[in-house]
Amino acid sequence: MPFLVLHGDDDKVTDKAVSQELYKVALSADKTLKLYPGMWHGLLTGETPENIEIVFADVISWLEKRSDYGNDRFESELKQRNDRLNFKK
Repeated sequence: MPFLVLHGDDDKVTDKAVSQELYKVALSADKTLKLYPGMWHGLLTGETPENIEIVFADVISWLEKRSDYGNDRFESELKQRNDRLNFKK
């Protein structure tokens, strides 16, 4: 499954290294990590309206790119995942 991680680069609540590690260990072949310079913990609340628009635009763009692929892409990703899991056994 496609996987998206968003994190404010100046977040004082959670360490961005945790998000980076989550991204690193995620099994998805389609994964994205987006760090937002100068942004804090609440990417969609507590930021300036301009910053909130940037985050929303990124999420919408990410979703739109993946919605173009349809079921074939989902089935391919699922097969890759199952192949990796079967290989580990």
